[in-house]
Amino acid sequence: MILDDKGLSIDPARVRALARDLVLTGPVTVEDLANRLGTSTRTLQRHLACQGISLRGLVLESRMDAACVLLRKTELDVQEIAGRVGYSTPSSFARAFARWTGSSPRTYRKAAERGGNQG
Repeated sequence: MILDDKGLSIDPARVRALARDLVLTGPVTVEDLANRLGTSTRTLQRHLACQGISLRGLVLESRMDAACVLLRKTELDVQEIAGRVGYSTPSSFARAFARWTGSSPRTYRKAAERGGNQG
């Protein structure tokens, strides 16, 4: 846990959890995160950087975590999930998902349905 300039604590786990919540409501920005955490954008960026965390990486992680949950727990089609986690096309989502997990969204879902131990 880190303290910002005003003595407020910025817990990287809290930032990740907040990003996961926000990813389903639309694009996640540093401004959104900073406002919700009660700090400035620069302070948040600085503290994330000190922890070796990039905002881009944190948002991608949040998008993929949300996608994995939606694939495992819902019957939504891949196109709907792609839109919900912020991808403009299902193909761009499928490519990003495959880079992240090593499998396509459909393969991931089938493995999860069979009781596979993914994500």
